[in-house]
Order: sequence, then C-alpha cells, then structure tokens
Amino acid sequence: MIRILKFSLVLISIAITLFAFKGHNTGTLALTINQIKPLEGAIRILMFNGKEGWPNDPTKAVYIKSITVDQSEINLEIKDLKYGDYAIAVLHDINQNEKADKSIIGIPTEPFGFSNYPKITFGVPDFEEVSFTFNKPTKRLLIEMKEI
Repeated sequence: MIRILKFSLVLISIAITLFAFKGHNTGTLALTINQIKPLEGAIRILMFNGKEGWPNDPTKAVYIKSITVDQSEINLEIKDLKYGDYAIAVLHDINQNEKADKSIIGIPTEPFGFSNYPKITFGVPDFEEVSFTFNKPTKRLLIEMKEI
C-alpha cells in the first residue's frame, strides 16, 4: 500500500512539473529601435514567423504596431510571444501614407530597418537573412534605422 502511495505521489509530481513547464513556450521580446530621424511621422513594425508575406503583406504578419515618432529611440516589449523563428521589418513612415515610399528607380526614400542587420544590396533581404530564433523567456533585439 505504501509503495502504491509513493508511486502515485511520484506520478503526481511529474504531472505537476510537466504542466508547470508547458506554459513556458512563450516569452517577452524587448525591442529597441534607434537612430530614428527626423522626429516626425510614425514607426511601423511588422513581424513575420515565415516567408509567406515577407515583408510587404501585413495580413501575414503575426505582429503589427504603429508608433508616433517623438524621440530618436523607441523601446517596447512584445509579451507572450510564442517561441519560434521571426523576422522584423521597420519603416519610418515620415509622411504617414502607410506605405514604403520609393524613388522613380525603386530606391527607398524613407528610413527602414530589419532584424539581424542584413547587408542591403538590391531589394528586400530574404526572410532567412533577417530571421532570428526566439526561444528564451526574455530576448533583447536592437534594430537600427538606415537610409539610402
């Protein structure tokens, strides 16, 4: 009888441990966006968890945020983010027309930034170039705005 009771207690403690750790597959992404200038317009953030829609289809983004620019650095926390691979695109929409403005030859005329500091050549970097793995309770990420 005592063996059965001990065995039952072990099973219960294992079940409680498994249940307690089940919820730990999410965390908080602490995102900093800096080198924002001029201090006008809005910062638009799109986060994707796969290639589909990257980076131009907001309907495929898993996180979208627009923040009015009033300082050169923005800090925000994305809470309860599921563990996985993500990529972030940031646009400084200076004229607030909700699109990435380009010159007549297709060069961006507004500042932008991506996760993972990709080398910008021609066109938008691939999802794989800018993706990062989120697998900790807290991760810090810095995105620096660039101009061409």
